[in-house]
Amino acid sequence: MTLTAEADAPVAGAQVAVAQISAIQCWSDPSGLEVNTAKVQDWYGKVADSTDLVVFPELTLSGYIPLKGYDQNKKRILSEVADRAAGKSLPELAKATKGRRAAMVVGFMEPTSMRHEMYNSVALLQDGAILGVYRKMHLPVEENHYFVPGDETVVVDCRAGRVGLTICYDIVFPESARMAALQGAEIVIATSNWLAIQDLQRLGEVLPVARALEQQCHVIFVNGVGQFEIRGRVWDLYGASTIVSAKGEVVAKAGNGEELLQGFLPRSALADAANVFPLMRDRRPDAYGDIAGGRTRFAKVKPGTPV
Repeated sequence: MTLTAEADAPVAGAQVAVAQISAIQCWSDPSGLEVNTAKVQDWYGKVADSTDLVVFPELTLSGYIPLKGYDQNKKRILSEVADRAAGKSLPELAKATKGRRAAMVVGFMEPTSMRHEMYNSVALLQDGAILGVYRKMHLPVEENHYFVPGDETVVVDCRAGRVGLTICYDIVFPESARMAALQGAEIVIATSNWLAIQDLQRLGEVLPVARALEQQCHVIFVNGVGQFEIRGRVWDLYGASTIVSAKGEVVAKAGNGEELLQGFLPRSALADAANVFPLMRDRRPDAYGDIAGGRTRFAKVKPGTPV
């Protein structure tokens, strides 16, 4: 899906900002939605007239899910929060962008047409309007209890340029960024909530640079900060949000606390990256076989297998 706004991105490039902030977990305090919404407005306002794009972490408005298995009561609470977020908070934030320079990307739980079912979504807002909504395609184990997966690539034209939207686990799958790149994305955004676990920190270090190099587009990796309680143990979100140019250069990187990270993404880097290897020209989809042919099945016994 491609949505178009006025093509008024600066010729030289895009000035972007990451609002690396913590969020109240609404499954334990539903009133946190209003607090989180006000916090987003406040942080957005700090740079709304000096940048082209401000990006917030995954599920900023609601906080994350309770990571301790399925809890039907907490899912009901979150579905009510999702209704309020879509009906009130998101329109309020869209209104806050009216007359401001910066577009905003913010994560929220989005209600579906099914009762108590939700998407893990991110919206791009600009000039008082919702320009695009992306629903997370790839759901890790715990999230399958709370969300239904999306199935559509979303690329949006905004003041910062042509932006592809992804969420967290999506960045582990190169197909997500490639689909956005094939639709002309100049910037791929990955909003996240990754815990301070060594393996996740290693992925957060490597994948934004890898995606930039292989897709020849800028990448903005936005991670949350703060703490979660999981099965009686407190875990930190490690932050380390990163702005990476299409040449694979780390333009700016955050620490592990709340921070407003800023960087400039030059349009010239897009051409410079393609001049190293013309990857999009040299692709061979005719030789890749059925790479997108259905989901992998994990059954031990397959029909037709000799016994």
